[in-house]
Amino acid sequence: MKKIYLLVSILIIGIAVSACQPKTFKNKYKSVIMSSNEIIDDLVKSIGGNFIETSIAMRKGNDPHSYTATEKDIIRITNSSLIIYNGGNLEGRLEWALSKIGNITPAVSIIDCLPKDKLIYDKDKNDNNETVNPHFWHDPLLWKTAAHFIADNLASMNNVNQQIYFQNEEVFLYILDRLNSYIKEQVALIPKEKRVLVTEHDAFAYFGRAYGFETLYLQGASTSSEVSSADINDLADVLIEKNVTTLFLEATLPDKNIRLLQSTLKARGHFVKIGGTLYSDTLGYNNNYEAMMRHNIDTIVNALSSK
Repeated sequence: MKKIYLLVSILIIGIAVSACQPKTFKNKYKSVIMSSNEIIDDLVKSIGGNFIETSIAMRKGNDPHSYTATEKDIIRITNSSLIIYNGGNLEGRLEWALSKIGNITPAVSIIDCLPKDKLIYDKDKNDNNETVNPHFWHDPLLWKTAAHFIADNLASMNNVNQQIYFQNEEVFLYILDRLNSYIKEQVALIPKEKRVLVTEHDAFAYFGRAYGFETLYLQGASTSSEVSSADINDLADVLIEKNVTTLFLEATLPDKNIRLLQSTLKARGHFVKIGGTLYSDTLGYNNNYEAMMRHNIDTIVNALSSK
């Protein structure tokens, strides 16, 4: 009996000791991939599966344009095997932070892998300079290029699992093709003259190009600039001229500017409704990229196809 108690005691002590080991010991044979945001993290997990560990630089649901790396973020970056970020100045001051860290941790930008002729460029209203619009994931076919880019990077880090990464990529590409077909079917339910998206900032340019929507907005591709009364009045003029009757909120941004646009239009005798909330820079409450995109198109169809 004493031997049994002794054996149980040893097992309990062993479990307690192993539970207290740092996670780096537990996962020392896995690459640790840090994604800049949750949308990229979802893609990395889809390709890497259980063969990688993941983390996200910025909090879920936050506006990526206003991101600033904290001291804890810097520590997590230096402890990672690879940093994958969107690029195109989407992630606020992340690229600046990476430049200060140097080559301690490899970092790759997805937007750099895209064909230049597939990118959309916006002109700054103040200095007329062109900057790339970073929101390309709203076109599922461009997101396919991102999936291949991720698979290549993971495979180059771990040759043993590269076949699995490429198999996962094929599954994800099938999901994107299925999603693309679904969006096209839903768009067909909206009269062509109603295919206008009005949002806070220019996050749906790629979506609009892919599916035949005109996109109108108060801010450009970044949310860092202030919205002036002139911006609101200018857009109001356009909406009245085009007889647009629906506005959309964005999950990562305050609704005050869109509400002010709505009240400005009302004061001028033009009544518009809020068609719902779109996920422009976050997955929100959706479980994955596909669910987020389906939420967006379903919200758009419900708002624009109704009388």
